[in-house]
Amino acid sequence: MAKKIAITYEKGGCGKTTTAVNLAAIFAIKYKLKVLLVDLDKQAYATSYYIPEHKQIEKTIYEVMTDRCTPQEAVRHTGYEGLDILPSSRRFREIETHLMMMTRRQEYLLLSSIESLDKDYDIILFDCPPSGERVKENALTASDYIILPVIPDDFAIPGLIQIAEEVTEIKRFTNPKLTVLGVLITMYENTNNKTAYTRAFKQQKLLPVFNTVIRKNTKLSEAINHHKPIIDYDKRCNGAIDYSALAEELMEQL
Repeated sequence: MAKKIAITYEKGGCGKTTTAVNLAAIFAIKYKLKVLLVDLDKQAYATSYYIPEHKQIEKTIYEVMTDRCTPQEAVRHTGYEGLDILPSSRRFREIETHLMMMTRRQEYLLLSSIESLDKDYDIILFDCPPSGERVKENALTASDYIILPVIPDDFAIPGLIQIAEEVTEIKRFTNPKLTVLGVLITMYENTNNKTAYTRAFKQQKLLPVFNTVIRKNTKLSEAINHHKPIIDYDKRCNGAIDYSALAEELMEQL
């Protein structure tokens, strides 16, 4: 059975998709695992990262969750051995309405829709949207674990409190096995402000925090433009070093 990990947070711009696409690649390339990246964002950034012609894709996670095709029909190979993607598209913006109109068990739709893929992969990563409460609820219900990327600033603190409350509700009502692997500090810079907030996050007791921090690194942005994971684009840069360290920390936990 695949280990399922949701990468989520309450706001955009904190490195969720960057974390998802690069962790997926490192697990597949470095650790030789079979990995599926599931794009749950209507912006389809994770999809465009690996499939530049993504606007022409006809079968996506939306078609899977609305029973228009099987998950096997929608899965695409990324070009990297061991790494597949279940793509998204702008059509996915309609999934919230579809979920709202379901009369029962709407929070389990994602889990049941991709259940047949469990045996094919070691790890399934969900790249979650910054908005869309029903999609996020589906992702957390389907997952075993959560990673929470945050930028160390004042805006992250209310977000941590909110996500902790959401996890408590999910564990109580739909998924008692859900476990937070850790808060991931992203876009870290060696400034007094960022250092102080990072120290504060690591000292708080509400949620665990990874030892690894992801430093702000222009190579990560360049890799996006070249549609390559950072360990393929520049394996010696800080971005590759940091995400490799995170993957190693995760492998120890998993």
